Amino acid sequence: MTALLELRNAAKVYGGGLFRRRSTVALRDCWLAMGGEKPTILSIAGESGSGKTTMGMLLLGFIEPSEGQVLYKGEDLWHAPKDAWREYRREIQAIFQD
Repeated sequence: MTALLELRNAAKVYGGGLFRRRSTVALRDCWLAMGGEKPTILSIAGESGSGKTTMGMLLLGFIEPSEGQVLYKGEDLWHAPKDAWREYRREIQAIFQD
């Protein structure tokens, strides 16, 4: 059975460009699989600086992973047509904590 939403070996590294000599690893080797036909609520909890925001931004499609994949219904979102993105955005949403 294909997972509904999946992170496969996802990583995100910030910086390291022309003027920033150091890069910051925000997320490394992250695996997550959410399956099922029923609606699911996912809560991300962890220590400060553990990569919660980065993982959420990857899952929402706001940032592209430096490595790995973000899959929706088995399709890599960063290599998907615009129609797949539209469907994804209709079905996935964030509820932010105040």
